Amino acid sequence: MSTQRFTPEFKEEAVKQVIDRGYGVPDVAARLGVSAHSLYKWVKAVSPDKSEQQSKDLLEAKSEILRLRSQLRRVEEERDLYKKSRAVLCQGTRVKYRFMNDHRHQHAVASMCRVLRVARAGFYTWLHGPVSDHAKEDARLLDLIRDSYSTSHGVYGARRIFGDLREAGESCGLHRVERLMRENGIKPVRGYKKPRTIAGRPSIIAPNRLQREFTVDAANKVWVTDITYVRTWQGWLYLAVVVDLYARKVVGWSMKASLSKELALDALLMAVWRRKPASRVVVHSDQGSQYGSDDFKRFCQAHNLEPSMSRRANCWDNAVAESFFSSLKKERIRKRIYKTRDLARADIFDYIETFYNRTRRHSFLGGVSPEAFESAAA
Repeated sequence: MSTQRFTPEFKEEAVKQVIDRGYGVPDVAARLGVSAHSLYKWVKAVSPDKSEQQSKDLLEAKSEILRLRSQLRRVEEERDLYKKSRAVLCQGTRVKYRFMNDHRHQHAVASMCRVLRVARAGFYTWLHGPVSDHAKEDARLLDLIRDSYSTSHGVYGARRIFGDLREAGESCGLHRVERLMRENGIKPVRGYKKPRTIAGRPSIIAPNRLQREFTVDAANKVWVTDITYVRTWQGWLYLAVVVDLYARKVVGWSMKASLSKELALDALLMAVWRRKPASRVVVHSDQGSQYGSDDFKRFCQAHNLEPSMSRRANCWDNAVAESFFSSLKKERIRKRIYKTRDLARADIFDYIETFYNRTRRHSFLGGVSPEAFESAAA
């Protein structure tokens, strides 16, 4: 049978039966009525082009497989990096650099830079270069912050420490102090919550002359007084204080083992001896039995003092005295139990006379101590 009888289109379709559909040459030749020899020649003539195309397709498939495998390795590496670096993702750049340096033999530097979102050049500069001037200044300021924090017995926050630094001649900002304290875990020690607001009836013994007007323009115009208790292994130690509203200074105090009227009278007597007021002074207290006694009333009359009382069970009417007790317990006592009453007396005396009146920065006074505020106003 002559091959000239078959058109190119016929030959192409016959070859497709062998190459594309996978039939054998003898079977296709028998079905189409051509000789197997001729069909072999047709297939051989077309096969080089098809083989070349198949080779190209195979290479592209292999390249795609390699690309996908590389992408999979990258995704798996980033997943492992995210798990390891969760603690430093929100930290500063230098913290991230330290993490990268610790894991540089396990992960590629480029991958870690991509995950942590830092510059590769910055990492190598940090790795081989000296500490920056900004970091040196931070370290110097941190030492000063620690000194101020230690001097305050751990009760100063960022604002009061910032006041100490400015007074010492430093020009740093408040936010920088807050950042350094936050990064190094320095925070004031606090122990008690604020009291709840409870309203009550007015006193029938003395009116509320203060009416929560806690700001006065001169010393020895209004004193506030109150009593609290401190735990010791020997039992309760009761503390009464008298605070001058002008400079928030503790002008009188007394500590006893019993909750008697003499506790309140001795604290008030110390205030009278110290201040020697020339004019009448309003003495504001709660409705405790010590302040409602006849002896307390007679004492006030004898020393030109005018009693004033809060509403029953309303701590906000005597908020300044309550605030002092809160500061004392949060900053010095801190829920501790003293072994003896003498140890408690000594520690509370040190807090009132050495720290609170003379050194502690008071936010109401613009960041100065009560003693400094009175001296500046004198």
